[in-house]
Amino acid sequence: MTRSCVAVNRTNGIQLVAIDNEKRQLPSYVSFKEKYPICGQLVINQLEFYADSTIFDTKRIIGRNFDEIQIHSSWPFKVIKNDMDKPLIRVKGYEGSIVKHPEEVTAILLKHMKQKVEEFQGKILDEVVITIPAGFNMDQKIATHVAADLAGFKTVHLLKKPIAVLFAYFVNRPIPPNFYLLLFDLGGGTLDLCIFKVEKNEFKIIANDGDSNLGGRDFDMVLFQHFEKILKSNYKVIFNDKYKYRLAQKCVEIKHTLSSEDKASLDVSDFNPDMDEFLPIIRQEFEKMSAALLSRFQEVLIQIFSKTDLTPIDINKVLLIGGGCRMPMIQLFLRKRFLKADHTCVENPDEMVAIGAAYYSSFLMSKNNSSNCSIM
Repeated sequence: MTRSCVAVNRTNGIQLVAIDNEKRQLPSYVSFKEKYPICGQLVINQLEFYADSTIFDTKRIIGRNFDEIQIHSSWPFKVIKNDMDKPLIRVKGYEGSIVKHPEEVTAILLKHMKQKVEEFQGKILDEVVITIPAGFNMDQKIATHVAADLAGFKTVHLLKKPIAVLFAYFVNRPIPPNFYLLLFDLGGGTLDLCIFKVEKNEFKIIANDGDSNLGGRDFDMVLFQHFEKILKSNYKVIFNDKYKYRLAQKCVEIKHTLSSEDKASLDVSDFNPDMDEFLPIIRQEFEKMSAALLSRFQEVLIQIFSKTDLTPIDINKVLLIGGGCRMPMIQLFLRKRFLKADHTCVENPDEMVAIGAAYYSSFLMSKNNSSNCSIM
């Protein structure tokens, strides 16, 4: 949801494609400030100036009914409903206010990636594998398919993210016999859990659960609220849209820093030029502020185990994917609850899903004898 990634099959194996200038991950942001939509890091760089023209987090909206959507305080766009109680997104366009279906916005991202992959492959690609959360219902699946159709794909395969991860992780690893695996996927906007039973080299889904309104972005908001309060009360900063989205991006950077270092800081002069000061924050403080979010993780764990006859002590392996799993507090949270399990956080968790989808496409290609397949 926060970032998109693409992998393709080539004669020398699976390869990730640069889809945002020279980077392999495309921030899933779309701006309508120009005549033609733009997306990616450029939109983030200009967010504080053109927030009212920007749409993101469409994964939390697509395929849902209007009353199922939790409006996030960080959204600069408006979510309204049509006559069928479905959501529409209102945003400032090149020539005034415009209204978009979530599928249209997702299609812009998919079309951008399709064009980049076609440039990389040197040919037109009309078949795609798109990974989706395990908890997506039929309406969400249909909406994702519609977005892919609008982007120009003729053949669309939807693959659950947990299955894609298994393809990626175990393709060159032996599969242990008779064991239970918990897949913990914390992305930017969603949490997905899946329990697998492995028997005779086959994976069987025992249960899946999640929270489509809980992700790494909520940890950003914890930092945002912390610094916003201090800047307002101690430094008399008046928050307009420019400062609001500037602080939002600074909080993302601070969160990333605290994933690898014990402390970070916010430069007050970015919000009050007369103040040459820094607001420090240590990792332990951030973790304490995030306690309520960790409690929500615990609730989801309770939910998924209630669907099985298993207990946490039965889990043999915990596999962590998604960018949010880089936070040490997430890894510690899971180690404390799955004491006997082997814990693995993949080196590039954001890219694991795309690589797995590419392996799945390889299976489809051999099955259908097709060479025209793009993976996302």
